[in-house]
Amino acid sequence: MTAVELLKAESDLAYADLLTALDGVTEKQAWAILPNLGPDYLHTDASIHGIALHIASCKFMYGSIGFRNTEIRWRECADRIETFEPSWAPALTYLEESQKYWKASWENLSDSQLEEEYPHFSGKTWPARKLIRTVTQHDIYHAGQIAVIRYGIGESDKPPLSVAEDIRKYCAELPDW
Repeated sequence: MTAVELLKAESDLAYADLLTALDGVTEKQAWAILPNLGPDYLHTDASIHGIALHIASCKFMYGSIGFRNTEIRWRECADRIETFEPSWAPALTYLEESQKYWKASWENLSDSQLEEEYPHFSGKTWPARKLIRTVTQHDIYHAGQIAVIRYGIGESDKPPLSVAEDIRKYCAELPDW
């Protein structure tokens, strides 16, 4: 197995873990918000809905900026999300699309390219292997977060805050806005 094949297999396994954590989540569960009692910004509103859209947006942006010459921008993610928020089924579809896009963005990399520097959304460059491993670990991290939130909160009839607005607030100053 080549290094790229191993990274692809790890990415698939991490995404499968994420889907397992999301399996059976209802819209009302997805909308429930974990109370933020700490000082940290969680990159979302602490709802499963928000986390799923955060993951999807990051996959689109890591793939777009890192490997596809910024064919998608942060503002386009916000605009797209705004078309279906707060509905849960389209959020899951968006997540699925993001995984396909992410995997396709680096599918032709060779092992010799893994140490080459590629753009990161921060404006810096990272080796390809670091970009890929970061997205893989991101799936695993949030899968665990979702599992805990899912069993720690109930349901909500109130839609969570807009993830599109969150992207506009926190990403508008980034180089690839």
